[in-house]
Amino acid sequence: MEEKEETGIPLKNGNKDEGNRDEGSIAKQLVTETKTVQIPVTHEEVTIETRPPSGDTQAQEPVSSKENITIPVKKEQVEIIKTPHFKDETVMKSKPKSETTNTSIENKEG
Repeated sequence: MEEKEETGIPLKNGNKDEGNRDEGSIAKQLVTETKTVQIPVTHEEVTIETRPPSGDTQAQEPVSSKENITIPVKKEQVEIIKTPHFKDETVMKSKPKSETTNTSIENKEG
């Protein structure tokens, strides 16, 4: 979606008698960018191995089939947060400029 914000700034003309006004304007246009970024995430996997006992292993009572063993595992999730920040600052200035104009006046008497 494109959003446009426009503000008109009145500028005074040098000659007050004419009453003319010029106008300057600044337009700001919102530009949306879509970026695809690859972010590495990790997760844990549980592996159960069976191997022959080593010489130091002592016999234990077998685990009954009714007993549950819980092993917690972790997984990372990506969270995206957009934070606006100022990229540029724009200033519009108006200053009076004097100029000389040649004018001819025809004077009729009669």
